[in-house]
Amino acid sequence: MENRQFVSAVVGLYLLGLGVLTGMLIEKIRFDEARSGLLTELDQDTQRLHERLMTIERETAVERKGTP
Repeated sequence: MENRQFVSAVVGLYLLGLGVLTGMLIEKIRFDEARSGLLTELDQDTQRLHERLMTIERETAVERKGTP
């Protein structure tokens, strides 16, 4: 009887640990997916900003060239 309780406790702890690790893995995957989307959006915004700044710089250079 004592041996049976010990085995049951070990199996229960094993399943609990497995459940915790599975939960951590699922949360990590969800976090990485959300992070990936945010980083893609940030990269696109940075690219648009860079393009806009380059346009402003070109316009300024043309205006300076036109005025003596």
